Amino acid sequence: MQEIIINEETQRIDTLLSQKLNISRNNALNLIKNNKVMLNGNIISKAGIKLKQNDLIKIIQEQQAQQTKKDIEIQILYEDDDILIINKPTNLIVHRANKDDTQPSVAEWLTNNKIKVSDIGDSYRAGIVHRLDKPTSGAMVIAKNNISYISLSQQLKDRTLGRMYICIIDNQIKENTTIESNIKRHPKNRLKYINSKDGKYSKTAFYKIANNQKEEIICAKLFSGRTHQIRVHLNKINRHILGDFFYGYKGKYNKRILLHSHKIYLKHPTNNKALEIYAPIPKDMLEYATSFFEDIKYERFEEYFDGFMRSFYSGI
Repeated sequence: MQEIIINEETQRIDTLLSQKLNISRNNALNLIKNNKVMLNGNIISKAGIKLKQNDLIKIIQEQQAQQTKKDIEIQILYEDDDILIINKPTNLIVHRANKDDTQPSVAEWLTNNKIKVSDIGDSYRAGIVHRLDKPTSGAMVIAKNNISYISLSQQLKDRTLGRMYICIIDNQIKENTTIESNIKRHPKNRLKYINSKDGKYSKTAFYKIANNQKEEIICAKLFSGRTHQIRVHLNKINRHILGDFFYGYKGKYNKRILLHSHKIYLKHPTNNKALEIYAPIPKDMLEYATSFFEDIKYERFEEYFDGFMRSFYSGI
């Protein structure tokens, strides 16, 4: 895998690829279109991304770029006639943005596996009540009929449906804290979001879990559902998720963003029964997290951490 590190602010990524790889700009565009370019650990789909200092570009070899719609594997955490709860893998979009987007997605996985879903909304988002960012893994719920879609959408509004996220950040927070701000899309970079007085209200609670003198495992509880909310709120207090170069991380960890939707809770749309579903911690995140618990072997860490987190959630 070829790597390019940006040492100073520069131009669009397609222009830089053309120069660094000594290829035509059309060939650079094809690399991006075919999911062979990673920026800061995430496969990109847009050629016009403006690069900045410390960005890390990786060119994926041919054999690493063969993921197709048939290759998508998604773990089902819970399913009945009304809802489906899945464990979304990292670097998978939930639904395409437009007809020209060729990336594999959760929506296409649903179609390919002939899973019947609600038909409210456009065809790109059928059954999808809420999103997870492409690099974020973890639990998300899908409505299998219109009654469920309406119920789950209302639960999102009144916060009956919620998620608890685990992430690893570059500096400890001093204490458990709640961040409230208004968030809007960046006026110049349409892929990014910022805190702004004229944005939409957002609220996140952050809880300390464990640290290793500098980095820290924390839990994030959402009280609203704005795009990139956790990442924007952490940036507001000068904290960053490992791997999140897009929002200011400057450390050495250069793989995917260590952010995972670990727990989802809701009321069942038809029987009103409370459900709590846990998405297993991904292997890469577990491996990194073992450095915070040096006395526990990795073989038993998943079992230990799962029990620890369930007890932790009951206290917040």
